[in-house]
Parts: sequence; structure tokens; C-alpha cells
Amino acid sequence: MTTIDQTAFYVSTEGKDSWSGRLAAPNADGTDGPFASLERARDGMRAGDTDTTPHTTYIRGGTYRLDETLTLDSRDSGHSFAAYQGETPILSGGALVRGFTAEGGGLYAAKLSSASGLDLTIGGVRQQVAQTGDFNPADPTTSGWQVLHADADGASKTVFTYKEGEVPATLAPHDGLVVQTFDTERLRDDITAVRAIDATTNTVTLDADASYALRSGGTYRVMNDAGLIRDAGEFGWRAADGALVVKPEDSAALLKDGAVVARLGTLIATKDASDLGITGLTFADGKYDGAALSMTGGHGNAVGGNHFVNVGTAIALDGTDDSRIGGNRMEHLAGNGVSMTGAADANHIYANTMQHIGGIVKGGAGIGGVGSSDTVISHNDITDAPRYGVSLKEWDDGQVNRNNTVEFNRIHQVGQETADGGGIEMLGRSGTATGSVIRGNDVQDTGGLATDASGNWLTDHKGWGISLDDLTSGVTVRDNFVKGFSWGGIYVHGGDGNLLENNFGVVGNPSDAFIRVEWVPKAGDQAKPHDTTIIHNLTAGEVPVEQYWKLMSPGENFLMDGNLAANGRGYGPSDQVFNPGFTDSAHGDYSLKEDAAALSAGIHDLSWSSMGTAGYGADAAMPQFWDHTA
Repeated sequence: MTTIDQTAFYVSTEGKDSWSGRLAAPNADGTDGPFASLERARDGMRAGDTDTTPHTTYIRGGTYRLDETLTLDSRDSGHSFAAYQGETPILSGGALVRGFTAEGGGLYAAKLSSASGLDLTIGGVRQQVAQTGDFNPADPTTSGWQVLHADADGASKTVFTYKEGEVPATLAPHDGLVVQTFDTERLRDDITAVRAIDATTNTVTLDADASYALRSGGTYRVMNDAGLIRDAGEFGWRAADGALVVKPEDSAALLKDGAVVARLGTLIATKDASDLGITGLTFADGKYDGAALSMTGGHGNAVGGNHFVNVGTAIALDGTDDSRIGGNRMEHLAGNGVSMTGAADANHIYANTMQHIGGIVKGGAGIGGVGSSDTVISHNDITDAPRYGVSLKEWDDGQVNRNNTVEFNRIHQVGQETADGGGIEMLGRSGTATGSVIRGNDVQDTGGLATDASGNWLTDHKGWGISLDDLTSGVTVRDNFVKGFSWGGIYVHGGDGNLLENNFGVVGNPSDAFIRVEWVPKAGDQAKPHDTTIIHNLTAGEVPVEQYWKLMSPGENFLMDGNLAANGRGYGPSDQVFNPGFTDSAHGDYSLKEDAAALSAGIHDLSWSSMGTAGYGADAAMPQFWDHTA
């Protein structure tokens, strides 16, 4: 006899929504067992607040293909959806496509009821959408992009000119055809439907305005037409007969297992739900322009130990407060890792791993926020992102962005496909003191990529390690390690009252500076950074010593003292204390003796207790709430 579980509901691929949902598996006579759907479990938990009404649903292993978004609201507050112990439930927003037929030349086609988008996986591996430029997987950052030109009347946001032959003369707008454009600084990319292609004037007209004017030298690619397929691993939509066309690397695997086309952007959406738990689930096959888990409003939610793969943005918080996002694994994302908008305040985002994000949309971040305050971003490991590792923005006075802490994160290989990005960015256009802290982070290889007016690639272009951009003020930047940056390791751009202390930077290019302080001419009276303190920082590198510190019109009450260059010139009145040794005849500056005693004396005021690999893991002080399993 099977005992009914009074404490939880269960969902299984072997379940039925007509059953009680109180059993983890079907009973022997097939008369009762788990539910088949999350919606039924949700409704069951909503049914009442009696002692016998479960508030937790455990989901058994297997793939659950969602036809529509699971929606949760205030009625679901205090409830939890969790993976069954030792099993992997996969929530998929994709449709499984089978029945492919060979068309020759390595191409296979299958009919669909509607156009495929930009998201397709085979065997769990994201495929490359066909495009006008020749994409090379060995050079994913610059290959496949083509140079756009302004029309005769100047730069437009809707029309650009292409070079003869770059866009096939037979290509015409259809449902599914889009164009992705970038300005020369690659500050933001836009993906827009194509309204018109004129082969006589070599112009493309977009269906909506791009974010920036499409100036000569910017880049573009027209995507998602089957006629553009070149290499194995590519796919496209053929509107003429409503077919998805694929050129697989392994045709046997395609014919056996099929392909998955993303149909849902959001798999779970919450509105005003509080104290909600979502743990141990896998979110997969979401559209590039959606958020797999979208949370609006509510507070005290716990999202942990989940796996997000081949979705757009993993988690989006819109006005959701005081929640914990921890221990999640996010990889091969088309968009961002975690985004915060709408005054999503007092959240703790920690111990998450984010790898290979921004696979389609290039302007986002591993963790990004606009107008979010009292947020702690700690102990995250972020690698391989096209623009930012962490970005917290305040575009105007109406977006409060205060008292945030970014600490002990490891951020590597970011800013690889855009410019004016990098490891950690805070942007504060209002100039109001933020009271924020950036400390103990390991930031390496922050890239920087742009194009000039002729479309030539500019590498190592504005790839900041840590950037206090556009009047960001009142930030403490302490105990960070930066290496592999371009233009500046730590960048102060016009803000007031910032403290840079006890940071260590390795400069690798003669044109770069460990610390760069610069004015913002467009800011008028606020142009120069006032009340800046830069003390006790250490730098090294095989570059001319004058490049370690680049000060461009620092403002009033500027203090820079006790900074040490391990193989060059320090900076400040205390150089002779921090740089004991001999006079460099070439520069007339003090240089450090190459011996342990001198090094010890030179950095005696530097304390690296908050810096190092031991600081980059979750510890006992962090609640491991994602271990809540059946």
C-alpha cells in the first residue's frame, strides 16, 4: 500500500493531472500518482492554507515542454518549486522538430507552422543562424559582420547602404528575416525586422529605429534566411514553403533526435509573489529576447541552484526586492545573466557561475541593473561576455542607484565584442554620491572592440577594467586586481568624491594606464572630477613608466599619494618613501630596487587581506537555500 504524502505535491513526466499529486511515482495499480504539469501543482498549492495543503512541489527528472508560460502571483507567495532529490527536471520553452528530409548539399528541411527565430539547438548545442556575412566559429567576434554606409543625406536610424554583392539580389523581406546593426563604437546592437531591401540602390530599410544613427563604418548582418546558409552548424527560415532548413554537423543525430526551436521567451513569470522558492530546475530553449525567469514585484524570493542554458536572459528582476539569487549556473545565454530594473532593491546576487553569455544580443552584462540600490553582488564567476561583467547604471535623476556593493567576483574575458565596456561599470549621470563599494574583485582580460569610419576593426579599444563612468560619484574602489584591460585599468570619468585605494594593476600595453582620470566636457560645470583620492595603489608592467597614471584635468581637492610602480615611477609627494632606491637618469624619477627588502619597505601600507583566490567562494555565512530537496 502506498502512503499519501501530506507535505508535498509531485510532478512527473509519468504523471496525470487527474491524480492527487501526493505520490512521487504512480502506484502499482495506476490509479494515483504525481501530477503531469506545473500548472496543476500550482493550483493545488493555491487551494488552501490548511495543515494538509502542501506548499512545496517537487519535480521529477525529465523534460517538460511548456506550451505557455507558467504564471505565478500573490496567491503563490510562500510556495516552492524544487527539483526532486538527485534528479534533473528540465523546463523547455522549445518545440521539438522531427521529420527532416534531405535536400542535397548537406541541407535538411522540416515544415513548421510559423517562422523559426534566431534560437535553434541540436543535441543541446546552440546553432548559428545564417547571415549575409561569412561567420567563422574560430573568429566569432569579428567574422560575419559587414560594413554599413550612411546614405547621401547623412546618417539615418532606419536606412543604410551596403556594398554591391554583400546582400543577395534575390533576398526579400519575409517573416523571420531580421537585421542586426551596430554603431561604430559598438555601444549597442539592435535586432530589427527588415522592412525593405532595394537592390538598385543597395539599401536596407529597418522596420524600427536603431538606437544610434547608422553611420558609415558601423556593422550589420542580415539574418535568418535559408538561402544564406554556408557552413555546417547553420540554419535559416525558408518563407516560400514554410520550412526550417538546417545544415547539421551530424546529420544522423538530427534525423534521430531532431532539433529544438525556441518558442517561449519566458518559462516562469511571477507578479507580486513573495517568499517564493525556485530551486534545482533547468531552464532551457528560451527565445533570445526573453527572460527565462521573469519576476515582477514581490520580495523575499529565493532562486538558487538552478541551471539556465540556451535561453535569452536567465533571470530578470523588475521591482523585486530583498531576494536571493544564488548558486545558479548560467551558460550559453543569448542575452544577459541577471538583469534588474524598476527599482529592484536590496537583492543579494551571489555564488552564481555565468559563462558564454551574449551569444546573440551583445550589449548586456553578466549582472546588470538600472536604478537598483542596496544590492550586494558577490562571489560570482563571470566569463566570456561581449560587453560587461557587472554594470549598474543610473541614466538620470529619476533612477536611484545607491549603496550597492560589488565584491569578491571573478570576472574574466569580458568586453570582447564591444567598446566602452569591461569588467565592472557604474554609470551615474545625475552626479549624486552613490555610497557604493567595489572591492576585492579579480578582473582580467576586458577587451574593447570598435570600428572606425571605414569599418576597420579597432581592437583593445576602451576595454576598462573598472569604470566609474559619466559623473559616477561617491564610490570606494578598494583591493581589486585588474589586468588585461585597454585604455584604463581603473577609470574615473568626471565624478566627484571617489576613493581609489589599495588596488593592484598590471599594465600590458604602452598606450594604457593603470589609473585614468578624465573630464566629461558635455557635463559643463560638472566636467572635472573633484574631491578624488587615489592612494596606496600598486602597479607593474613592461611599459613606459609615464603610462601608469594618466591624469586629464583632475578637479579641485585632488589627492594622489603613496602609489607604487613596481618597475617604474610611483606617484605623489611620498614617492621617495614608497620608492626607495636610485634615480632613473632617463626620467629623473625614483625607481624600486629589485630586492625583497626594498619591495617590503615600498608597499608597507598596502594590505591585501581582502584580495586573493580564497575570497572567491561561497562560505558558511551564505545561506545555501538551494539544498532544499525532497
